[in-house]
Amino acid sequence: MNEIFYGLGWVIKTIELFVVIFWVHQFSKLRWKLFFGIKKDLVSVEKHELYSCFLTAFAMLIFHLIASEVDQFILTLNMEQLEKIKLFYTSGVIVQFSFAMTLMCLHLIRDCTFSPTARICMYTTLVYMMLQGMELISRAYYDYHDLGLIYQVGVWVCNFIAVGALCTYPIRSIKEHFKQRRAAAE
Repeated sequence: MNEIFYGLGWVIKTIELFVVIFWVHQFSKLRWKLFFGIKKDLVSVEKHELYSCFLTAFAMLIFHLIASEVDQFILTLNMEQLEKIKLFYTSGVIVQFSFAMTLMCLHLIRDCTFSPTARICMYTTLVYMMLQGMELISRAYYDYHDLGLIYQVGVWVCNFIAVGALCTYPIRSIKEHFKQRRAAAE
């Protein structure tokens, strides 16, 4: 089962790489407006969605890196197993909560509405936090380790849904770009 999850991890990382490449390309066109644009830039629903999807992708990338580094650090600590389990899942909930609050604050500062992508990422974050809380309670306080498969599958489903949501805007934008090029060529 771990080999399957390892392979799926590389699929998610590849998809995330393509999303990052798309946003780097967009950043080269729009520059710092994506972060610090003024309110008059938000004249349409499409602009709100552009900024919201960028902020979501940016926050997801940063917190994906933070979470993986925190997880690896905790796993290397020399401490009692039960305490390590408590620390691991508690820190996971804290990092996910920090992601959710950062995403909300970025949207408030930028004064743009939540796109469907941002909402889906928030919902999957809440589910992920609940799964981590479930594991914390079952493993650390009741010494019940049989929910591990449910946790693993749930986390992977959350990851696929969130990454799939992050891909929708770049795919639609690329599709629209090629449609415009085809129309201009005719």
